[in-house]
Amino acid sequence: MHATTTLRQLIKLAGPVLVSQLAVMANGVIDTMMAGHLSSTELAGLGLGTSIYIIAYVSLLSVLLGLSPIVAQHYGAGRTEAIGDAFRQAFLLAIMLGMVGTLVLIQSHFWSQISGAPSEVASKVDDYLFWCALGVIPALMVRAFSALCTAVSRPRLVMWVNLASMCFKVPLNAIFMYGWGDVGIEPMGAAGAACSTCLLSYGSAIAVLCLAKLDRGLAPYRLLGSLKPKGQQMLELLRLGLPIGGTAFIDVSAFASIALLIAPYGAAASASQQIASSLTGVVYMFSLSLANATMVLTAQRLGSGQVIAAKEVASIGMRTAMLTAALMAGVLLLGKDLLANAYATDPEVAQTAAVLIMWLAIHQWLDSLQLQYAFVLRAHKIASLPFWIYVACLWGIGLGGGAWVSFSGVFGSFQDARAFWWAGILACAAASIALGLLARKTWEAALKA
Repeated sequence: MHATTTLRQLIKLAGPVLVSQLAVMANGVIDTMMAGHLSSTELAGLGLGTSIYIIAYVSLLSVLLGLSPIVAQHYGAGRTEAIGDAFRQAFLLAIMLGMVGTLVLIQSHFWSQISGAPSEVASKVDDYLFWCALGVIPALMVRAFSALCTAVSRPRLVMWVNLASMCFKVPLNAIFMYGWGDVGIEPMGAAGAACSTCLLSYGSAIAVLCLAKLDRGLAPYRLLGSLKPKGQQMLELLRLGLPIGGTAFIDVSAFASIALLIAPYGAAASASQQIASSLTGVVYMFSLSLANATMVLTAQRLGSGQVIAAKEVASIGMRTAMLTAALMAGVLLLGKDLLANAYATDPEVAQTAAVLIMWLAIHQWLDSLQLQYAFVLRAHKIASLPFWIYVACLWGIGLGGGAWVSFSGVFGSFQDARAFWWAGILACAAASIALGLLARKTWEAALKA
């Protein structure tokens, strides 16, 4: 009965988190599909621009994810006032990080130049990143609020905000990507997708500020107030958040850099990689939602001193996540051709994408495994050593190994994204082993304490 109760709690928390994350990811899928029906050049520009944006944005927002285990432990221990203090520091940090992100992304010409992309694709990237830069600050504000709501087991609030945003995505994309001549809006192509995302980010930020002020369930935490920096709380947040942000940078940059490295192979190669990347984000959300839920429930029990119960939660979460990942692998293998053709009208792009989707099925199972271990370690407020594990595995084996295979010519037929996918599978396997051993030692130490 205890295991059943825990599983219900896990699903109750993971469900809204999954819906919320899928709603966010759906925006990217919508962008890719709508750009794919314009031209391969527009799709390639969207793919390259998205890869650059994701590296910066996910790295920044992940620093804010240090808030979740901190608040979850406060929640388990009943420290209500500390929850509000921690959130306000995270909100202040979100604004500061947003400023950094804006400055980085506004240098769009620099990023398109170092990618080595053809000039027609590079011009699309420049326009796309301009609008991304304008929307970073409100997007990070929403993410800080999301981390807080998940940690106090109230993820439905952000879920409804993200669902509402998704509902406006298609019509806004259509207006800005394809144009609306009757009101004088010219077609913007791929940049129109970023423009609509920017507008929706500001709308979502306004919505979460209203919720923070008006929602009765959040009222005891007094979320809104002075944003004056507090040394101890900010240092705790950075001590955990910076390694998490660094880990996200390693993870995302190792994967997203594939788009940069294969750009010289032409628009078709970039477009097929973008399709596989888009699907990767969708299936990743299932693993991420379960990892988040497991981390929060584990941290809540650790905060209340229930170490044995925390370990049981982590174990149930791990088994649930891996079963879900296995089911996702089956869906991808059976539907690879259907999915590839749904994204692209170009036969060459669709054929290559179908092969990448097949390898994605294997990759995402191993990726889910290492993700569960990493989030359980975060529940213990351990993030620094996992960061170095990711550096060695994802950059060393994944990105470095993939680049060597692709550009050395040792395997001539693998001089494209396929080399990186094979290397990525090996990298995830190595990371899973290392993180699993670290998690085992961490639990042994916690049980003895």
